[in-house]
Amino acid sequence: MVTIRGKLVVGLVLVLFSLTALAQTAMEPTWVKEGVDWSQYDKFLVKPLDIDDVRMVPPPWAENPETWELNIENLNAVQAIYRDVVKAELGYPVVYAPAPGVLELDVEILSVTPWLRPGSGGTKDGMQVTTMGTGELSASVEIRDAQTRELLLMMASDKSVGEEYKEFTRANNVANIEKMFKGFANRLRAAMDRVHGK
Repeated sequence: MVTIRGKLVVGLVLVLFSLTALAQTAMEPTWVKEGVDWSQYDKFLVKPLDIDDVRMVPPPWAENPETWELNIENLNAVQAIYRDVVKAELGYPVVYAPAPGVLELDVEILSVTPWLRPGSGGTKDGMQVTTMGTGELSASVEIRDAQTRELLLMMASDKSVGEEYKEFTRANNVANIEKMFKGFANRLRAAMDRVHGK
């Protein structure tokens, strides 16, 4: 039997990624375990952002798409941004070992589609380019009971990174990524706040 609080969290989790920092559409769970008492959880074990198997998907208009490559240094920077932003914005204690009352958060980036070729410096034919956001990414999220490793929820979605027209610069791209992760952490915190009556 699903508790009222359990239903509330499931409903809130449906909109984890719905801030405009990510996109206009919500990221819905692919699967949610029935009967979870979400109120027993009040801490998070945040796994490192999984970037081990990220695929580069050039946009349809890309010239010479076979030459587009991911820069591992950039992926490591994205991993650091995720870690720092989620820990700062989550609003619940982040622990480093499994224990009772701990949810394990595991996010994997599956693919990225940047609007411009990585390393282009934000220019095309010598002109500075303005784009709406940085590109798109495909990600999956798993939430588990950290102690038992029981899977409680899974999500997967494709989302835009950024929603404003700006020059395609490293600083603007980093700001878009930070805003996306901040939106994710804030939605997760809001869902937990509801469960705990905050």
